[in-house]
Amino acid sequence: MTVYIEKPAFNLREELASLRNQGGYQEQQFYFDSLVTNGDFATNDLTGWTNTSTGTGSADASTGVLLLTTVDDSNAGAIVQELTTVAGAQYVISFEAARSAGSANLLLDVGTSSGGAQILNADAITTDGLYTYTFTAETTSSWIEFIAGSAGATWDIDNISVFEVDANDDVIHTMPKGWKPKDFFEDGLLQREGAANDYEVVYDGFDYFVKPTVAPSATTQTCVIGVKA
Repeated sequence: MTVYIEKPAFNLREELASLRNQGGYQEQQFYFDSLVTNGDFATNDLTGWTNTSTGTGSADASTGVLLLTTVDDSNAGAIVQELTTVAGAQYVISFEAARSAGSANLLLDVGTSSGGAQILNADAITTDGLYTYTFTAETTSSWIEFIAGSAGATWDIDNISVFEVDANDDVIHTMPKGWKPKDFFEDGLLQREGAANDYEVVYDGFDYFVKPTVAPSATTQTCVIGVKA
């Protein structure tokens, strides 16, 4: 005797929707762009920054690039921005710099307060190029400040970015506690998981991290779809 058993087709989309309604499945978008607001000055202004220039020194971004001008020791061009950081976490700051006038250095300070240099004081920026520095945050707020050096100087600065990094200085995106990465998008494109592909998922026993194969830039838009772990 032959017995036939009929079962309805399994619809994964409907099952997931049902789980969501029951509260057993949660999905959310998380964005991991650079911590710096308006780091590429695409708005042609100083949105997100505070102009801390003194005297006749100036900070201007009307051409889409930050231009810092220092007249003399009492008239310096300077700019600062407060970042939200995690105490004890390590970060990398990257930017492009070019001197257009004068002979003084460009200064970069990272501090626990506006104008402070408790964390990093980089005053040896003398030539055009791409610069990167790492620093460890000490509090939930870290301040980055650029100053055109003394003795008269004009510097162009662009594509300023700050990202969290691991012990190997590789950029990582830390998922909020209790969330696991499901899909990873960069600039709207779905990326492929795997060390030889676009990104890796790392789990340290407590938190999940997404490690891009290619480090993002100031203009990279990153979105991770997370699910409750």
